[in-house]
Amino acid sequence: MTLALVAPSFDAVSETFIADHVRTLAPADTVLVCRESVGAEKYGLPVLSHMAPEPVAFGRLDARLKHIVQRLRRKYGPSLGYDDRMRLIAFFRDHEVDRVLGEFGYSAVMVADVCRRLDIPLYVYFRGMDASATATRGHMQRRYRKLFAQVKGVFCVSQAIADRVVAMGCSPGLITVNASGVLVDRFQPGDPDPNRILAVGRLVDKKAPHLTIAAFAGIAARYPEARLDLVGDGPLAARCREAIAAHGLGDRVTLHGSLSHDAVNRLMQRASIFAQHSVTAPSGDIEGFPTAIAEAMSSALATVSTRHSGIPEHVIDGETGLIVEEGDVAGMGEAMARLLADPALARRLGANAREHARARLDRERSRQLVRDTMGLPAPLPRRTDGSPAQGGPTASQPTL
Repeated sequence: MTLALVAPSFDAVSETFIADHVRTLAPADTVLVCRESVGAEKYGLPVLSHMAPEPVAFGRLDARLKHIVQRLRRKYGPSLGYDDRMRLIAFFRDHEVDRVLGEFGYSAVMVADVCRRLDIPLYVYFRGMDASATATRGHMQRRYRKLFAQVKGVFCVSQAIADRVVAMGCSPGLITVNASGVLVDRFQPGDPDPNRILAVGRLVDKKAPHLTIAAFAGIAARYPEARLDLVGDGPLAARCREAIAAHGLGDRVTLHGSLSHDAVNRLMQRASIFAQHSVTAPSGDIEGFPTAIAEAMSSALATVSTRHSGIPEHVIDGETGLIVEEGDVAGMGEAMARLLADPALARRLGANAREHARARLDRERSRQLVRDTMGLPAPLPRRTDGSPAQGGPTASQPTL
């Protein structure tokens, strides 16, 4: 048995769920397929990379012609060019691949033709953008409908995403709702400061960090001891810095940039409130269910967030956190204020959140559901150095 995992890359810091699949689903019998090879080598597994790369152009006219050809192929032809299809066929045959998991909808589309040709069972995980912004493109709608007629199973990180996938033409019987989850016991409650609020996530449109800052600014004068920590980096970093300066909150709001997982964990142990103002981005991009919220719930933080995609499935208003509508900045500020004014309520919601995370968001539960659905055997035990106990690939195997 050999499992192929397909993703754009295996190096995205925020995609801990993909790294977890590489290490745990079938660690001695996994190969990787990706567009970008950077970071994939750290797993010590066979890798086929540079799939469907942007064409190299020699001059303006050549670039224009290749762009037109590529657009036409993407719209009407196979997902991969001839050379990439032949490389993928050879790679799957050489490694005797008999199951494939596309970690996003568009990743599964990329390899669907080859899986069909080789009669390899294909599964797909929908997580957010692949069921929203990407799905609005006409050619992707056609490819998704063809994909749903082929796949053996579809995982969705939330019921909200599952509903979108069904609306795109997928049979409900194929779908397993399975949040990526976190290792709950790695996130322990700390000694929280009742005045500290934390936000963690990429600084991008769908996470709207500038609205979290604006919400805090609206109640900051009433709670002079309150502090807001924002962790993350991205295209909205400058806008966040401008918002902090405009509201005169330079000594109250800290924009940390990207931090290690351990550093984020330490901040979660200091905070009592987690805030995330998720919205539908102008591009149509949405969340599935944010990993950072699952981590915060596991750390027993009371979460303030929005009625967006899969978030209300776990941040249950008045039980595990507080929910406001997308774009309701004043409402989010008042939700923060309610928890700052009532630390006992924050502690109660946080404790409930941790119990909810343990019951529904534990990553080992998520892993096993994937294994059961795909018919994967229990993984071989690992040696103390993390390598397979017997057989399996080694770090010396090449990136192709």
